[in-house]
Amino acid sequence: MSNESIARHFRGKIVILTGAASGIGRALAVQLASAGAVVHAADANKEGLDSLRAELKGKAEGEVIPCVLDVRDGESFIALANRVVETHSRIDFFFNNAGVTQLGESQNIPFERWKWLLDINLMGVVHGILAIYPIMVRQKHGQIINTASIAGLTGYATASAYTASKAAVLELTRSLRSEARIHKVRISAACPGYVSSGIFAEDRIVGADLKSIIKAFPTKMMTPQVAASHMLAGVVTGKETIVFPFSAKFLWALSNWAPGLTAPFQQNFIKVFYPS
Repeated sequence: MSNESIARHFRGKIVILTGAASGIGRALAVQLASAGAVVHAADANKEGLDSLRAELKGKAEGEVIPCVLDVRDGESFIALANRVVETHSRIDFFFNNAGVTQLGESQNIPFERWKWLLDINLMGVVHGILAIYPIMVRQKHGQIINTASIAGLTGYATASAYTASKAAVLELTRSLRSEARIHKVRISAACPGYVSSGIFAEDRIVGADLKSIIKAFPTKMMTPQVAASHMLAGVVTGKETIVFPFSAKFLWALSNWAPGLTAPFQQNFIKVFYPS
């Protein structure tokens, strides 16, 4: 999709975006601001937000407004949404994007790490919806894009907490979408394949190393910039579930119609933790 098509869709729009300091979120912030949107870029990483703003200074048609936010804090989420409405009188798009991962055999992941991940990946999404969806209902327009994952559609051995959170986000999105139509609010889910971003880090792996994990992936990893472009193209074309790239669509189809054929991929993930 051309940059001009994206610009026509987002120019002058008011956007809230979480997870904006790195990875897909940062790439989305850059592309949305370049398209002329006013992006309220939220993240717990203040230094990352400051560098994002510096990167775009004088280079984008739109604007990035850094907002330090921990998505686990529902009250702060509501305060952010209210500030945006006080300033702009509306919220056009909400990219509910912040997320983390945790890799390792389920038996070796302590409860505290399960809770940490679910508080961010699932309850963080819920906090965002509770803060912003009622505003969109009142204004009778807007779109929420929840970032899920291909892992939430296909499963991912050694990432049980992550896949549980993303599968929950997908079903939350589908159910909310059915409610939101009556209010003329659109609800979408983005399901990226494997993305080379900060979500994969050594300190989020138990029992293996990052290099071995990446080697086990069934497809090449996308850059965050490519992933963000796919997401925005999916929003512009009106897709409700945005699955990308083609390899992710293929794995999704395979898991639906011939789930037994995905077993070799799943076994590869497990073998990483039991090297011969």
